[in-house]
Amino acid sequence: MSLFQQSADISDKIGMNRYTILIVDDEPNILEALKRIFQKEYTLLTAASAKEGLDCLAKNKEIALIICDQRMPEMTGVEMLEKSRFICPNAVRILLTGYSDIEAVISAINRGHIYKYLTKPWENEAIKLEVKNALEYYDFKRAKDQFLMLISHELKTPLTTILGFTEGYLRGLAQTAEEKEHFILRIEEGAKKLSKLIEDTLDLVTTQSGAVSLQKVPTSLKTVVEQILADAHDQITQKKILVETPLEEGTTSLDEALMKKALSKILEYALTASDEGGKVSIISQKNSALTITIAHRGELLTPEQQKKLFEPFRVAGDILHHQMGAGLGLPISKAIIEAHNGSLTVESSETHGTLFQITLPA
Repeated sequence: MSLFQQSADISDKIGMNRYTILIVDDEPNILEALKRIFQKEYTLLTAASAKEGLDCLAKNKEIALIICDQRMPEMTGVEMLEKSRFICPNAVRILLTGYSDIEAVISAINRGHIYKYLTKPWENEAIKLEVKNALEYYDFKRAKDQFLMLISHELKTPLTTILGFTEGYLRGLAQTAEEKEHFILRIEEGAKKLSKLIEDTLDLVTTQSGAVSLQKVPTSLKTVVEQILADAHDQITQKKILVETPLEEGTTSLDEALMKKALSKILEYALTASDEGGKVSIISQKNSALTITIAHRGELLTPEQQKKLFEPFRVAGDILHHQMGAGLGLPISKAIIEAHNGSLTVESSETHGTLFQITLPA
């Protein structure tokens, strides 16, 4: 699954993948025919004129797809769809037309006013497939826009810290040696956060685009776990976490550096989510497949949070309420593990706590 598909949460807003489609045509029999094709799968709105269609858009901002006839009185379909961009910019636009209008249609496509045109008469299965593809494109666009909004927000947060304290330092707001040290530490902290975010973003895009090249070598999982625990020593000590590592000996073929990164990010999440004085366990078994379990007893995740855990930046909530969740760490881990032809899942229950299970080919 791609990065933008992971960050999509479109179906939750619409409800059970019940997309809303607006059909605009001045011929009642066309409206009736399209309703018969799509009403079981989608929420349908209809309009008998371009003006009525624009009014409908103004009242229904969550319309995913507009299907509009080209030849209508007072306003053509191309003109209506061009106006629709300013009312409902995220909607995908399909034009119904005859062959005689192809020149106007091609011009509209080139200007980005419509996604595709379909000619009359149509085949039912063909138009159903085109609508399905258009809605997948709608999901992609929404997910991409959401991701760009999130990454912009996350980049600006440490950048604001850096610029604010740098300006204050240059203006002489830090007078004493202690104040100057505080300003410099805050600038350094912001720079490190910004650097980590940029590095994580590049890692995520690289791994999910399939561009990563695995350098597999025989790897001791026990050694990898010991390394990531050493790297997390300060966090473990500070929170007084008890770490249990019943690991089986043995080696398997992995990209050691990438797998270390994946496991360390999962461990970092588990440690952060654990209560002070809590326990984190890392268990491995090797049979027909290699399984690694990382579990903690911190705050449990709801089913909805589990569903969204591997989306960039968030477990639940939204950007406007600053509920940003787990950043990019877990999506990166999932992408690395899947690049190894493995899987990463999560379960959260009163019985077992929150449990991450990594399954890799033996």
